[in-house]
Amino acid sequence: MKKFFVVALGAMFCCSQAFAFDVSPTQINTGKKANKQVQVNPDLIKKLFASKSFASGIDMLIVTEDGERISSVRGELSSPLNGDPVEASLAYIKENRQIFNLPANRDVEILRPTRVEVKDQVKHVSFQMVIDGVSVNEATVEVHINDEGVVTLVNGSLPTVNEITNQIVLGKYQAIGAAKESIKAGDLRAVPQAELQIVPFENGTAKMAYVTRIPVEKPLGDWEIIVDAETGEIIRTNNQMNFATGRGAVYVTNPLICEVTEEPLNHLTTNTLTGLYARIENEDTDESVNEENIHIYDPDNTHFDEVNMYNYITSIHDFYKNTLGHDKLDKPMKAIVHLGTNYDNAYFSPWQQSFAFGDGNRFNDLAKEASVAYHEYSHAVINSITYLAYSGESGAINEGQADYFACSVTNDPKLGEYVCAKMGKPFLRNVENDLHYPEDIHGEVHADGKIWGAVLWDIRKAIGKADADVLIYKSHFYLNGSRPTFIDGYNALVTADKNQFDGKHLEALEQIFANRGIVAESYNGAALTADDLNSAKKFLEVHNEL
Repeated sequence: MKKFFVVALGAMFCCSQAFAFDVSPTQINTGKKANKQVQVNPDLIKKLFASKSFASGIDMLIVTEDGERISSVRGELSSPLNGDPVEASLAYIKENRQIFNLPANRDVEILRPTRVEVKDQVKHVSFQMVIDGVSVNEATVEVHINDEGVVTLVNGSLPTVNEITNQIVLGKYQAIGAAKESIKAGDLRAVPQAELQIVPFENGTAKMAYVTRIPVEKPLGDWEIIVDAETGEIIRTNNQMNFATGRGAVYVTNPLICEVTEEPLNHLTTNTLTGLYARIENEDTDESVNEENIHIYDPDNTHFDEVNMYNYITSIHDFYKNTLGHDKLDKPMKAIVHLGTNYDNAYFSPWQQSFAFGDGNRFNDLAKEASVAYHEYSHAVINSITYLAYSGESGAINEGQADYFACSVTNDPKLGEYVCAKMGKPFLRNVENDLHYPEDIHGEVHADGKIWGAVLWDIRKAIGKADADVLIYKSHFYLNGSRPTFIDGYNALVTADKNQFDGKHLEALEQIFANRGIVAESYNGAALTADDLNSAKKFLEVHNEL
C-alpha cells in the first residue's frame, strides 16, 4: 500500500522540468543542469496534517530537494502568539516539532536565537541549530509573525543528524592552509577566518568541518571554503563576493545622457571625500583634499571619480534610508576608485564591507555610471538584512534585486549603457525583457538575475514605483535565508504584501509570476500549493493513511 502511495503521490505532483545550479566561481558560467523530479516523502505530508490548525492555513509549501523536509511554508499558520517573540516562536516550533524536524530527544535548546527584529509591527525571529554548542551549517528556522501575532511564513527546518562520521584532527590554521591551497590563493586582502561547524548530509550523517573565509586578491574573491576537520578535504567552495560588470558614479547618471554638473556633497565630515556614510579611496594617488570642501575637477582628472563616487554612495544611502527606512548602513562605507590596472569590473565585498570600481579596458570607466554604484550598494543592503549564498537562484535573486533598485532609482530599465559603449553595445543588462523560467536559466548569477530583475520590474510597472520599491525592499526580510529559490522570493513578496499592504497586490503578483513561469509546478514537486495539499489529504483519507 505504501509503495503504491509513493508512486501515486509522485505522479500527482509531477510537473515540468526545472533546473538546479552548481556552485560556481564568480563570473564563471557553469551551465544549467536538469534537476531530478522531487519526490515528497508521504510521512512529511502526514506530519503536516497531524496538526489541523497548521495544515488548514497553508497557502504554499516548499520542500527540500530530497523531499524529506520543509524548506518554506506560507499562509496563516497559527493562532495569535503572545508574549516575548523568541519564547513564543520557540514554543510554536516545539508544538510543531515533527513538522520542523526538531529531534524527539532534544528540546528547544538545540535552537539558538540569532535575530530578533521588528519592522512595521512584524516580528522576524531566526534560530540557528546547534549541537553541543557547535553550529550546524546552513541549518536555520526563521519565523515571521504579523502585527496580529499570526505566523505567516516559516523558512527552514532542521536536518537530521544521527551520526558524525569523522573526528577533529586539524586545527583551524591547518584548515585555512588547506583552503588557501585549494584555490591557489595569492595575496590576502584581510585576515582569514575559520569556524568549526557541523555539516549535515542527506542520509542523516554529518561531518565536523571548518567553514573558512579567505579574502584574497587573486583569484579575487571572498572565498567561503568548507574543509573536512579530519582529512582536510574540501567539502564545498563558493565565492561570496558580489561582482558587477558595469556601472559607476561621476555624472548624475552617465556621460552619455548628461553633462557634468555641480552637486551638493552631503554628510561630509572631513576635508577629504569622507563623510557619515562614505569613505572614498583612490588607488592611483592620495585622496582629494580641500579646506573649503570644494572638490571640482575635470572628468579626465583622477580625483573626478572620487567626487562622483562620494555623491553616488551618499545619494543611494539617502534613498534607502529616507524612502525605505533602512538604517543598517549608517556608517562610512569604503569605496575604492581606479582599482587595479584596466580592471573591467566593480564589486561589493560583504566581508570587508567595501566597494571597488575599476578603470575598465573593454569597458569605459566603471566609476562614471550611476547604476553601477547603485547596484553595488543594493548588494550591501540585502547583505545587511539576510545571508544569500552567491550561487544558483539565490545568487540570481541577489543580482536581480540589485539590478532592480539601480534601475528604479535611475528610472531607466537599462544598466551599463556608458560602460558598454566602448564595445558598441547598447547596455549590459535590461530588466525590461521577455525571459521566461526555467528555459532561460543559464547557471550564472548575472545571467539568471536578469529573470528576477525582470519580475521585479514587472511588479513596478503593475503597481507603481512607490509601492513596488517598498514591497520589494520589505520582502528581503522574509527571504528564506541561505539559498532561496525564485519561488521562495515569490513567497517573501506575497507575505510582505499581506503584512504591508493588506494583500492588495496579490492578484498582480500571482499573474506576474505565472507569466514568467515561476510557479509551483516548475519546481519538480518541491513546491506544493494549498490545492495540492488538499488533494494529498483526500488521497490519504481515502486510503486510510490518516
